[in-house]
Amino acid sequence: MENIIQSQIVQFNRMYKAYDDIYQNAAKKFNMPKLSLWIIYVLRQNSVCTQKDLVEQLYYPKQSLNSALKSLEEKGYVVLELSENDRRSKLIRLTENGIVFAKDTVDKIIQAENDAFAKLDDSERKTLFDLFDRLSSVLREEMGKVE
Repeated sequence: MENIIQSQIVQFNRMYKAYDDIYQNAAKKFNMPKLSLWIIYVLRQNSVCTQKDLVEQLYYPKQSLNSALKSLEEKGYVVLELSENDRRSKLIRLTENGIVFAKDTVDKIIQAENDAFAKLDDSERKTLFDLFDRLSSVLREEMGKVE
């Protein structure tokens, strides 16, 4: 039984890495780092966010996000503004150039995702989400026991 489970874990990890590689290749296709792609992706879903929002949504370290944001800001794709509500945080927005860039890059990825998910029926999508959520939950619990 343990050999079967180990084999399935290896198979799942390969599938997961192959899925992640799809986004890595998309980023390469558009000549951008994968983290920059994800930042712009989040900003297309939410017109404004904070660095804390990005950390919570993307699961990247704050330092990595800082570097990527600095690069995107230097290219004129994002602007960071002080928040009126919380002077400790900065609001991140796409600039007009960033919006144009997103339309030529990230929006195409979002459309490909939409097309791919549309090829799954409601039941398949629900099963996918339920199982992945369940696996993430029990794996997080088991990893918490690792010393």
